[in-house]
Parts: sequence; structure tokens; C-alpha cells
Amino acid sequence: MRNRRNFIKKSGLGLAGAGLISCGASKIEKSEDGYSSGATINGSRTVEQVPIKVKAPLFFPYYSISTPEEKGGGAHYYKSTAFMHNPFIIEASGMSGSPVIIDANGVFVGFMTSYGYENSTFSFDGKETLIVSVPEGQELFVNEKGNGDKAWKEYNTIMMQRLNFKPLTTIPDFWSDVEYCTWVEQKYMSKIRGGHFHLLNHDFVASYLDKIIEYGFPKGKMTLDHGWGQFPDGSVKSGFGTWQADPKKFPNFKKTMDMISEKGFTPGLWIAFPKIHHASTIAKKYPDLLGDWKVTGDVDKNTAERWLNPKADIFEYASEVIYRFYSMGVKKFKIDMSYNTKSNMLHIHKELYRAAKAINPYIEMEFHVPDIFFTKYTDVTRTNDVWLNDNYDWPARVKNHYDIAFKSSPGRAINLDHIGGNDTSAKALTEKNYLRHLDMFKNKTGYPLVSVLPHHISQKCVDKTGEYLWEYEKGPKNIISDFYN
Repeated sequence: MRNRRNFIKKSGLGLAGAGLISCGASKIEKSEDGYSSGATINGSRTVEQVPIKVKAPLFFPYYSISTPEEKGGGAHYYKSTAFMHNPFIIEASGMSGSPVIIDANGVFVGFMTSYGYENSTFSFDGKETLIVSVPEGQELFVNEKGNGDKAWKEYNTIMMQRLNFKPLTTIPDFWSDVEYCTWVEQKYMSKIRGGHFHLLNHDFVASYLDKIIEYGFPKGKMTLDHGWGQFPDGSVKSGFGTWQADPKKFPNFKKTMDMISEKGFTPGLWIAFPKIHHASTIAKKYPDLLGDWKVTGDVDKNTAERWLNPKADIFEYASEVIYRFYSMGVKKFKIDMSYNTKSNMLHIHKELYRAAKAINPYIEMEFHVPDIFFTKYTDVTRTNDVWLNDNYDWPARVKNHYDIAFKSSPGRAINLDHIGGNDTSAKALTEKNYLRHLDMFKNKTGYPLVSVLPHHISQKCVDKTGEYLWEYEKGPKNIISDFYN
């Protein structure tokens, strides 16, 4: 087999064992066994099929689609059987990272531009060959030196320059504060299915904060999650696109935000911008915002929510909504439900982010799509949901979600999402599981997030949570991913 390192050096890239492949040459250099060598290739107006020798299992951080069993342990990010993926048009789902693949030997392959995304695919034969489709205008980063993390850092460094963004350095103090969020507490307190969407009100928020103060925990951000808004036709789905506070729950929403501030916390708000329902107030006003229904599963189009139309005037829509709540004192927005096709979600993220920064660059914008192409348009990436279900390898899911967020969002802050997870059943939310989950976050880059109030579990959970939060509060508060060179 021809030495690829010599070939790359001869190509003048200065990257031993790594290189760029692009579509545009009459042919691609191949070794004697038929596999391509890393290099910059100029090609014709065709889609080049680039074969790369790999060893299974392959790790693909962009693949967040799963069965419940896979989802429980994060196994959907690994595959040894044949597949064909387009990482740009795949559904983002819960936690979809960068368009890269790493094999069992540390061979790293990653796409480098969003141009030609429609035909940019990874195809594995289930044996030892990964075929990468590289259309005209697309470029491919290949590193075969056997150190996947080192290669990923190099990829991130190059991509940050190519995408024209730098790591965050100076940030507002509150961005690195501990965060509290009502979501899992709502679920815990609910006694009926779906009841958690109807529990959130002014008194709920006040009581929650009073408990945090009673614990003696450090003060920080306080985010109101799903359930603060109106549901025009009575269904929770109709709330998607109806970003007006429910006057029955919050007679004066600004006074609630003022109350949060007066207690020493920074107001934050959950909004699921990427979804919209035909009965929502914004759809009635601007029907052009209505996009497609989800592409998988059964859909009742008479009742189902839809995706936001990525071609609509999202900037104007986002500006109107974000300013409404910013003027009431909200300084942080938790953006959720970014589950749609990634190529559509990228445009939506851009417009949401630009709208917020045009209002005030110090607004914190948090998302859950840790993809290098999305990173420029986010301040914080959250590690997102886990369920501490002992039927699954949930610690593996915690690790996978953290690694993907940390490695796919270089130079951005990390939110260590929901100590204790999202499953509030007695079987899952045990003292043992809660404390194990908490321990997994210690010494990690990112700021802690408390949602379920730990006294529901045990006094030990209260004490250990307090110790962890104060250790973070008194420490250097390292929240920015440094996964780049």
C-alpha cells in the first residue's frame, strides 16, 4: 500500500496523515489497494465516490435518531452494520453533532462545507469500506493517523476559521451562573398525564425560588419551561407559536420576572420556536410561517403541530417575540424542539440568533444542536435530556451527550443539563441514580443546572447538590469548550 503520508506531503498540504478532498479533478489519487489518499483534489462536475478503509464500529455524532432501547444508552451513535446517511438532511432530533465519522482505529472523516449538502453522504458497507460522496464544491477532511480526538480538534480549528467564528472570551457574568429550571419539577409535581403543562404559574415559580433560597444554594438563572404560555384551542400543541403568557397563570408576567430579579436571580424563558401549530396566534397572523409536518411516524394533519417554514421571515417573527419578553426582563432564552431536518434547522437557528443579538448582544441564547455548522449561531449548547432508567445504560448516554456537545461546539458554553435527568418515576429518580448523575458532571466544562428539587429524593441529595454548586460557584467557572487547537 502506498504511504499516504508521503502523498500528502507531496501535495503540499503540510498535514501528515491528514488532508482535504474536494470534487473537481479528473481523478482522485488512490493507493494500490484501491483506497483514496487524503489530499486536496479538484474534480469535474460529478459526485466523487471516495472509498476509505475503516474498522467498525463507526461513531457518528450527528445520528440522534433511535429506538427507546438505543436512546436509553446512546447506542444509536455507533454502528457496525451497513448504512447510508446524509448528515445535513437527517433529522436533528435531541442531540445531533457535527457531520463527522470516527472509526474504531481513530480514522476521522468530516465534511467541511454546507455547499452541495444535498448529495454529501456517508455510506458504509458493513465490512471495511466507507464510501463518501463528495459533490462539486464540497470538501472532505480526512485524518488516518489513529487519534480521533486529536483529528477532531484539528478539524474544529480549521472549521472555526472557515466558518468565521472565534471562541467566546469575554461574556456577561450571568452566563456562567448556576441555572435552575422548572421543567422536571413540573413533571414531578404532576399527578396526571400531561398535567405538568398546566402547573406552571406565578406561585409555582415563587415557591420554587424560595426553596432554593432555603437550601442555601447559590443564586443564578431561573428559567421557566414549557407551560407558561397560552393554548388557544385547549391543546398543548396549539401553544407552539402562541408565545403569549397565560393570564390565568401569570396575571402580570412582567411582575413575575421582576419577582425573580428581586429574589436575586436572572430570568430565563423556554421557547420552542422551531415548532408551530395552525391554531396558534402567530400562524393566524402570519400563515407563511407554517412549514412541513414531521416526516416519520403517523401524522394527523388536522391536529398535529408543524415545523417552522425555514423560508419564511423568521427574523421578523423572532424579533417580535424575543423583544416582547426581553422588555419584561428576560435575559436568557432556552430554545427547544430543534428536531427538524438539519439543513432547515440551520437557517432557523441563524435567524433566531441574529434577532436576539440585534436586540441585545448580551442575551444568552441556548440551543441543543451541537454541530460545528450551528456553533457560530449559539452561545450555549446543552447536553440535553437523559432518563436515569436502569433498564438502559444511561451513564453511557450521559457521557455521549456531554462528549458530543463539548466536541461539536468548540468555543461555546456548555449547559450540564438537568441533574437527576428527566424521568421522575420512583424507579428512576433514586438517591443512588441522582448522586451518580451529579458525580458525572463534576469537573466537567460547563455550568450546572438543577431542575427537580432534590428534597423530594433525600436530604443527602440536597446536601451533595449544595456542595457541588458551591464548589462550582467558588471555582474558575470554566464553561467554554476548548476542544480546538
